[in-house]
Amino acid sequence: MVISKTAIIQNNNADRQALTEALRASGCEVMAAYDGAELLECVSDGCEAAIVDSGTLDMWERGFLHKLRAQASALPLVLTIESGSAQSYMAMLSTSAWDFLTKPFSTESVSLLLHRLGEQKLLLEQNRYLWGELEAILGPAAVATRDSRMMEILRQVGKVAQTDAPVMILGELGTETDRVARLLHKASGRKNLPFIRVDCRLPENQLAEKLCGPVSLCRLAGGGTVFLDEVTEIGSAIQAKLLRILEDHFDARLICATSKDPYEQIEKGSFRRDLFFRINSAQVFLPPLRERSTDIPLLAGAMMDELGMHRPDGGWDELAQYDWPGNTRELEMAVRLAAIRGDCPASAAEQLLPMKIMRKINRRR
Repeated sequence: MVISKTAIIQNNNADRQALTEALRASGCEVMAAYDGAELLECVSDGCEAAIVDSGTLDMWERGFLHKLRAQASALPLVLTIESGSAQSYMAMLSTSAWDFLTKPFSTESVSLLLHRLGEQKLLLEQNRYLWGELEAILGPAAVATRDSRMMEILRQVGKVAQTDAPVMILGELGTETDRVARLLHKASGRKNLPFIRVDCRLPENQLAEKLCGPVSLCRLAGGGTVFLDEVTEIGSAIQAKLLRILEDHFDARLICATSKDPYEQIEKGSFRRDLFFRINSAQVFLPPLRERSTDIPLLAGAMMDELGMHRPDGGWDELAQYDWPGNTRELEMAVRLAAIRGDCPASAAEQLLPMKIMRKINRRR
């Protein structure tokens, strides 16, 4: 894929002229801008990349990068830097730049840059297609409920989704935290960008690579949403690195979830208080399934429909007599096991409940 139109911001006239000539020699149209506002105009006029002098960043309006990402989340941003300048490399990190170009410019280095940007643009288009295919497989990010308390929670989720505030989801294991996180993403202005889930129970070296490595998931999110599942499982060393990333150059919506009491973890000293404040701007509490008893038949029936199973005629109310300690995840596994067995009893309870629970229910009759 070819980059055919590029915006440039270069304060030095000689640098601007050299870069312009090298881009035109590579068959690329050049759109010159002199500040962030003019760069936004170039974006509106269809530029496919922006090559910006790292020395101009201090003059940009505060919060401009957020505006740029809101208007053109996938625009490749390239910084031109002085060779060996530590300040230039820090600018790269703080802007989440896609690439860099070292001065002085040459036709060869600019041509190679355009080639890399073209390849990255193609990969991004492929990723968008794959994300669409994945969404089709996963189905809509919806939460089925008749429970009045859960309905109020979902209304709260809808309001929070319209902001960019970091969200903390609290709930026992299996309480649909993943589905609610996807719902927050789908209801937000970032819905067409990637949703990246990170399981924070991974071994420390693997988690560090995913969160803090050179090609971290935070960078791959590309202005989308990063979901840190079981965030309180992160070790102290990675917590410190994560806090620096969030404060310095994090360009994505952050959603976290935990099945533990975060305040208790803070008191124990296993979770940083300052990190918790950074990721806890809004909070959503998901009740366990045993407190949503009216939802149990609804959820079980919906899961059966998804798997193309026959719905039994009776026994639905008896499903609520079991407390489902594994919550929605346990119910889903029970439905999947029933689908594998292929039996079709007349009672939903007989089909889904553990045998020992059915015996207790039968003894009460």
